[in-house]
Amino acid sequence: MTILRTLLENNLSRNRALTAQHGLSFLVETGGRKILFDCSAGKAARKNAEKMHISLKDVDYVIVSHSHYDHAGGYPDMASHGVHAPLVTGPRFFEEKYARNGDIYTYLGCGFGPELLEKKGIRHLVCEETLPLFDGCYVVGGFARTYEFEKPPARFVRLTGSGMVEDDFPDEVCLALEDPNGLIVIAGCSHPGILNMLETVRSRFDRPVYAVFGGSHLVEADEDRLCGTIDRIRDMGIGMAGFNHCTGDAAQERLCAAGGGTVYTHLKTGDCIFLS
Repeated sequence: MTILRTLLENNLSRNRALTAQHGLSFLVETGGRKILFDCSAGKAARKNAEKMHISLKDVDYVIVSHSHYDHAGGYPDMASHGVHAPLVTGPRFFEEKYARNGDIYTYLGCGFGPELLEKKGIRHLVCEETLPLFDGCYVVGGFARTYEFEKPPARFVRLTGSGMVEDDFPDEVCLALEDPNGLIVIAGCSHPGILNMLETVRSRFDRPVYAVFGGSHLVEADEDRLCGTIDRIRDMGIGMAGFNHCTGDAAQERLCAAGGGTVYTHLKTGDCIFLS
């Protein structure tokens, strides 16, 4: 059985004791292992885990989908509270990230550097393309850009040794789990494009995707992109899509009304999925 627990998301579920804020954090339990996928922006995900009677000190891996603050900013707090499992990221994770608005640049980065890992004695694993963690569990990055309409907004930039460049998110990774029904994909923000990511996973493993969960970054999608995404997800035969975080309310409504053989749901803070 694979269990996906939403430690934090933008919206609150029926458990009003928990805290919702802009960000994302999942706890994944599969194959007898525990994986913390994304860490939210601050302390809220850790505190929510405590209220859900979940210990994070015994997780086997921490995966951060990309280095934006709302996914990575809570990592130092978790590390200071005993979460010392290996950290898995994509390449160039520690390059500074910004949002550009004219001449103004707003810092969006993770807020820590490799010195934190060195101080805590935490192993850092970098996924370039496909990184096996254990049997049936993989981190996937280096996504092929198959769909031209899935481009990150030009306002997202990163600071490199050559100066500011538009961010094509080389650091973005997702989690792929083998299941008897197909692959289960867990994504953070899908900045490279949710379809690009799903196509890459399908191609690399030569297996269909059965379910996908996490952020889809459809919040800014126009009508053509939204319709194209719904059509392609249906054509892929994906049975379940639990999108949240950066998906956006309008896109959520359209997805949930789409039908076509795919069950759409919104995983809010405290919501859990049990897949057997």
